[in-house]
Amino acid sequence: MTMDFSGARDRSVRARALRMGPAVNNFARAQASDGWVRAAWIAAAAWGCCGSARAASPDIAPPDRVSPASVFAASEEIILAPGNPVFPEVEVVPGGTVVGESVLADVPRGPAEEPGILDVSSRVADGMMLEDFRLDEMPFEASSGDWFWNGGWYVAGESLWMDRSRNNRRVIAEQLYVEPFVGERRLKFTTAAQPFNVAPGARVTIGKSLGRDHLDRDRAFEFIYYGGMSYEDIDGRNAVNNGTFFSPLAPLAPGFNGANAYATKFSSNFNSWEWNYKLRRRLGRDQLVMSPGGNWTRHAERGWLPALILGTRLANVNEQFSVASSRSDVPQDQFSGRYHIDAGNWLLGLNIGGELISQNEFFYWGLRGRAAPALTFASTEQQAAGIDTVLVPPGGRQTVAFADQATRTGPGFLGDLTLMAGWNITPNFALQVGYDFLWVAGMATATRQFNLDNRDVNAIDVGGQTFYNGVSFGFYGSW
Repeated sequence: MTMDFSGARDRSVRARALRMGPAVNNFARAQASDGWVRAAWIAAAAWGCCGSARAASPDIAPPDRVSPASVFAASEEIILAPGNPVFPEVEVVPGGTVVGESVLADVPRGPAEEPGILDVSSRVADGMMLEDFRLDEMPFEASSGDWFWNGGWYVAGESLWMDRSRNNRRVIAEQLYVEPFVGERRLKFTTAAQPFNVAPGARVTIGKSLGRDHLDRDRAFEFIYYGGMSYEDIDGRNAVNNGTFFSPLAPLAPGFNGANAYATKFSSNFNSWEWNYKLRRRLGRDQLVMSPGGNWTRHAERGWLPALILGTRLANVNEQFSVASSRSDVPQDQFSGRYHIDAGNWLLGLNIGGELISQNEFFYWGLRGRAAPALTFASTEQQAAGIDTVLVPPGGRQTVAFADQATRTGPGFLGDLTLMAGWNITPNFALQVGYDFLWVAGMATATRQFNLDNRDVNAIDVGGQTFYNGVSFGFYGSW
């Protein structure tokens, strides 16, 4: 008995034979789906079913050496004539039987369905990774960039709780007194008497994707509001041992020297607005996982996502500081003093920054930083009023009153850094926590503008700086 095998790879098999038995049919189907490896095993099974034919034809090759030039029949001995005879074409449909002129298919012919892609699954261990096995049929490709950055709008909202550095230290009033068993002591009341409370703020980001560039990087334009922090502090000091204060701010100013009580009030706020162009790297292709049930799931590739930020930043810092003095034994219309400083700053600069995010399938962490060399447009306004009819003799200077304004433009700087981590509740929505640092320099702070004696004609100092730090938490989403 002489046998001949012939067939084609992939999805169709062309075999030339006069008549094929069921073994040939199964052999061809194995070729169409799994290739020659499974076909060899089926041929071996068919070989075992034809023991009599094998005994009659000792020249037949073993199953692992089956030649594509031999043809077999499972039930009858068929010997082909030498040469290359022409046989009717036989086609194998995936999932069906051999189809020829007289053989029908088991399954209707039609386009093969592509395997479905399920949503993200955390059960990676339940399947096998596509990169570890070679498969004949590949599912369609998917980009994880569509998960975390789907090419539309995105928004982030965060609540900030920030601490503020103390004011520039200036001595407002001091008292020299003698303490029993200790000796002479000096009591000082300064602008940095106590720290500030933590203040709430907000950071809101609204962005619009601009598509990808020629290097397949995501581009976006975004607006960021950062601020809302407002700090207030009220403090005071009373003289000890029925003594009085001396003010080094204005040794001769009536209503301030000789007081036995001082009170201060301070307020400060910060707001900034950014318009940025953002260029960010995309993740690679998803990992596709086949579950034992034959379904495909996709899992995002872990990777680092660097980004470049370039834009414009505008910030506003306003501060007010007030001092009030009085004597407890004298009416205020005979002895009192009021001094108020109002400082305003607008900073406009070029915003340069970046971020580096380690993106995983269900969480991310990283940092974001921006630096903005800026121009500071500062302005101050001071008002003072004092009266003293108790300590100043008649004919002396018993009152003081003035109002002064000043402006100056100088160099400034804004910089912030955020350390963050987030958890993806869904591929397009995440909860985020972080720790933030903010530094504003080159501005007119209120406690650097003291001119109670009214000596300076243009009393403004733009050498102040403020440092903020605190925690943040919020969300990020895209659609």
